[in-house]
Amino acid sequence: MARTALDPVLLTSSVGGHFNELEFVVDALEIPRAERHWVLPRHIQTDERLAREQVTWSPLVQSGEYVKAARNLGFAVALHRRLRPRLVVSTGAAQSTPHLVAAALLRTPILYVESVARMDSPSVTGRLAALLPKARLLAPQPGWPAPWEHGLDAFSAFEVTAGHADLPLRRAMVALGSEHFPFPRAVDAIVRAVPTGVEVTWQVGETLGSDGADRNRWLTAKQMTASMRSADVVITHGGAGSILTALDAGQVPVVLPRHAAHGEHVDDHQVRMVQSLAARGLVVAVPDPAQLSVDHLRRAATLAVTRRSRPALVPVPAAMSHVA
Repeated sequence: MARTALDPVLLTSSVGGHFNELEFVVDALEIPRAERHWVLPRHIQTDERLAREQVTWSPLVQSGEYVKAARNLGFAVALHRRLRPRLVVSTGAAQSTPHLVAAALLRTPILYVESVARMDSPSVTGRLAALLPKARLLAPQPGWPAPWEHGLDAFSAFEVTAGHADLPLRRAMVALGSEHFPFPRAVDAIVRAVPTGVEVTWQVGETLGSDGADRNRWLTAKQMTASMRSADVVITHGGAGSILTALDAGQVPVVLPRHAAHGEHVDDHQVRMVQSLAARGLVVAVPDPAQLSVDHLRRAATLAVTRRSRPALVPVPAAMSHVA
């Protein structure tokens, strides 16, 4: 049966950064709420934000778990047959791979927007998407070889301005993302660097510090945003989602990228992205957590961010959104 403009746009990603980026894509494409159908794992940070949306909660797949993702193909095909989406939009992650394959099997057009965390080359999921028929591929940086086009730069929506000089540090917010890799070096460094008397709101996810202290694992999306807005300084790992959330809350974050050599991620893409964002003035980068100092915190606290527009997205042809 032919697809029509009344059929939904299926939006698929993992939780965390990829979900944050997918929200920016939806905003840039101006997809009406009534036409969206989200497919991703249930999580405290997605429940609130998708409370008014059409959602199918999918089995959880973590970074690099492509065998587990393959086991979800039957679930994905059955869902796609039921929903009959006219377009599948994804920002990547292993979580989305069965839905990209299901779209290819059912000849559904795909709009794949590679994560802004991938500065130089596509992720494993991006390389898979490049093999699929009816897929349009958008790169976060210019100069990628065909069939990649320069597409969305979510960070282009933000402009840094001078904030309050010599602002006293009273409140800090720490966000270490939703990855299943622990990042104890970050927790230990933050504990050392934050001055005594500063109130710290933690969201550590899967991480414990070497001191064994009980810190808050998860915040809801509203709690995260509110904590960032009220903080004098925000400290995050190098995840695109955490950085975007901080910028959207008006904060230039202090960023500690994860390193694969320490078992903190599958590769070093965070290192490269954080370097690029530091050159643009959008983050205060600390390449090694051991280097974190109160000076980094004070410098970030003197800066402010405004969101000036929707992020720019290359035009998507009508054929991608209304399939006859």
